Amino acid sequence: NGGNSSFGGMTAIGGGGGGGGSYNTSGRSGGSGGGASGSSTTARSGSGGTSGQGNSGGNSCSDDSRGSGGGGGATSAGGANAGCSNNGTAGGYGYTSSISGSSVCYAGGGGGGVGSGSTGAGQCGGGSGNRGGGGGATQYGSGGGGGKGSGGQGYGGIVIIRYLGSQKASGGSISSSGGYTIHTFTGSGTFTVSSS
Repeated sequence: NGGNSSFGGMTAIGGGGGGGGSYNTSGRSGGSGGGASGSSTTARSGSGGTSGQGNSGGNSCSDDSRGSGGGGGATSAGGANAGCSNNGTAGGYGYTSSISGSSVCYAGGGGGGVGSGSTGAGQCGGGSGNRGGGGGATQYGSGGGGGKGSGGQGYGGIVIIRYLGSQKASGGSISSSGGYTIHTFTGSGTFTVSSS
């Protein structure tokens, strides 16, 4: 799973990892849930997301040569392989925000991996699926896709604090855009107000 992010008593849960191979075949729960991998005996379930933060990963069917489920995204669930297709399913769609100064889509799901056929597409920074393992994630908050060999990794969150005017605090990576000062945290840090 991706790591959690927190600020001021609020916590964003990291994306859930995708299921993979003959072990851990169901997706893992997270902010958005991980997709399930195929199994030779039993259809597997993608795991659920956290209420108010993300959506469930997609289910797989009972054949490990078939495509795996996609990871969940912030605004939609990961694709489920309900028809036992050879193709991996797409990840769920994320959430677009311009708080950083440019429009960025965060928290998209990773695509499902496959044993044969086409890999699933990742959304909003969620990695595409691959044959050996599920789609990983490259953008903050994204869920991992399921894989035939190993599941894709979920990605941790990001904290962005923005205020109007010149810099009045320290902490994180500091930038400015459109008259705002922006503090971006991709790991642990401290936000300290230095002037009013």
